[in-house]
Amino acid sequence: MAGKIKLLALDLDGTLLNQEKKITPRTWAALERARAQGVLVVPVTGRPAQGLPPVVRTMPGLQYVVSSNGATIRDLVTGKTLLEKHLSADTCLLVLDKCAHFPMIRQAFRQGVGYLSQADYDTLRDRYAGTSMLQYHLDTRQVVPGTVAEFLAADRQPVEELFFLTDSPQTKASLRQTLTGLPGIGFADPFPNDLEVIAGDIDKGEALRYLLKQLDISPDQVLAMGDGGSDLPLLQAAGIGVAMANATEAVKAGADYVTTSCDEDGVGLAIEKFVLGD
Repeated sequence: MAGKIKLLALDLDGTLLNQEKKITPRTWAALERARAQGVLVVPVTGRPAQGLPPVVRTMPGLQYVVSSNGATIRDLVTGKTLLEKHLSADTCLLVLDKCAHFPMIRQAFRQGVGYLSQADYDTLRDRYAGTSMLQYHLDTRQVVPGTVAEFLAADRQPVEELFFLTDSPQTKASLRQTLTGLPGIGFADPFPNDLEVIAGDIDKGEALRYLLKQLDISPDQVLAMGDGGSDLPLLQAAGIGVAMANATEAVKAGADYVTTSCDEDGVGLAIEKFVLGD
């Protein structure tokens, strides 16, 4: 197996990043050894590109980033956008109208910024108070006058995704059922209570396939790793799909291999096994 892998496609939160949003020393060392062998490291994340933490953004050799669950692929070296699969304002307004009765935080992401109402911003800040994600949320959100629907009705540029933060898995399931069947949309399922609405013809797996075609890399030369529901298409698009021990049961069932958790060097151990041949 050593020498076969040319690209590492890595989810961030709960995968490359541990619960403290850091890369463990053993995983960092494995990444360095893989890069020294010419292996590309590509973050594939639900975060917008602007939301990459400094520890990821400053990784040596980082060039390509798949962000917003596949909606955008950017070349950070040239500044070129390789792929954009975004939602039209009309589609977003249809979605927002359909789920207007749900009690939840509504956010529309555009160019890496999440736009939301003042009330939802205050709720978001309270929800993440005292956690490692608070500063990320504060840095990547912008309050709009009125509601998100009013904002999109006035400024009708495309949107990377709609991000809904509900209060329970049951509410999320009901929300998804309500929206299923609307034209032009798909779903990403990163967290138990949260649902992301994206363009219907894209996900992390499709974005990876697009990037591989541009780079002339075969899927069987790719090692992908993830932990959440939105990572399952990514794992299935790669030659080797690895689930973290902290992954959902569905992701584990769909993976080729299960490594240890993000807090136990899971990414590093998988790189050692499948890339470095240790």
